[in-house]
Amino acid sequence: MFKISMANAKSVTVEMPEKYVEAIERQKKREKELKKENLRVLPREEVLRELKIREYLIKDIKISDNTKICNNTLYIDSSLTEEALKISQLVKKITFDVIYPENRNIFTNTIMDIIPVMTKVEGKIGEGITHILNGMVVFLTGVDEEGKQVSEFGSSHGVLKDKVAFNMPGTPGNKDIIFRINVVIEKGTGMERRGPLAAHQVADFILDRIRQELKKLSPEEAVNTMVFKDVKRKGLPKVLIVKELGGQGAMHEKIIMPSEPGGVRGGKSIIDLGNVPIILTPNEVKDGGIHSVT
Repeated sequence: MFKISMANAKSVTVEMPEKYVEAIERQKKREKELKKENLRVLPREEVLRELKIREYLIKDIKISDNTKICNNTLYIDSSLTEEALKISQLVKKITFDVIYPENRNIFTNTIMDIIPVMTKVEGKIGEGITHILNGMVVFLTGVDEEGKQVSEFGSSHGVLKDKVAFNMPGTPGNKDIIFRINVVIEKGTGMERRGPLAAHQVADFILDRIRQELKKLSPEEAVNTMVFKDVKRKGLPKVLIVKELGGQGAMHEKIIMPSEPGGVRGGKSIIDLGNVPIILTPNEVKDGGIHSVT
């Protein structure tokens, strides 16, 4: 719909490409014809891409001597805290723990990211098949060697239950189990771009080990499957939604189109891309094609 509403205007001029005007007129004419015939408008659809997302439920997380997913339980190899240190010299220490819903009255360092565990099983970001773990979420937190909170992402350090609005759109649910990865980075790098980015890279390395196990789960084990289609409806105007992304310094970094949904590896920094406009499909956005690393 194209609609303009204003008051007390003396002169208004609206211009648009002729093809849009012609398309609108054709659609209005067609709607009038169908209204006379008491029929509903059914525009022709052409499916351009299809994305299938399979959800797998996690009921418990255990720190173990290997990484696997078995009987709705995620086991995570404790040695990954040492192995992940090889990813970046800026990260000096890594620890992780499990926080159950009833134990959220604890201290947290600054929360750099809340990350869903997702992986591609078939195709690339925005199409094919994606697996995702439900019932759990990953928190990335950290300080520098001097104990300074990393970049002060919204001053999110403090008591966890007071710093996160759980069960809101885009936040973990009330019953979600938290797998917390806490890092200590080189002193003085917490307010630079390289410090937080290194923290995300080591977290991505740990998550890659979980993703490898998530790929192995069968379709029959999924508790829910959703299908999303990018469609083209002939004869109707094209719709473009503009999303403004921040891309400056340590506190406003975005990774575009990583190798894995919501990942880091394989993606491009919006800062390195020069903050130029980028066109993504609806399913690429839905499939974790934009990773906000703040």
